[in-house]
Amino acid sequence: MSVGLEELKLLLQAVNLLAVVWLAISGRDKVTKDALDAKLAAHADRLTAIERDQKHAPTHDDLKRIHSRLDDVSEGLSNLVGEFKGTGHTLNLIHEYLLTEKRK
Repeated sequence: MSVGLEELKLLLQAVNLLAVVWLAISGRDKVTKDALDAKLAAHADRLTAIERDQKHAPTHDDLKRIHSRLDDVSEGLSNLVGEFKGTGHTLNLIHEYLLTEKRK
């Protein structure tokens, strides 16, 4: 009587199934109600802290106002950059004029 490869695989699967079921049943006793309550209490504390911090977070309207103010600052800065470019060009022209006048 020889055991084929298929029968051996079936036997190993059955042993594996029995081991998993035995581990699940024996591990069930190790989880206590107190441990579960402690974990739930810790999660409840974390959730409370998140909710408390969320109350102080900026709302959509706050962010809209901030964005609007940043747009105004960006526009003003853009205008200043343009003015300084013109001023720099004018100063370069004055500098060039002064240098060429000294040579004459």
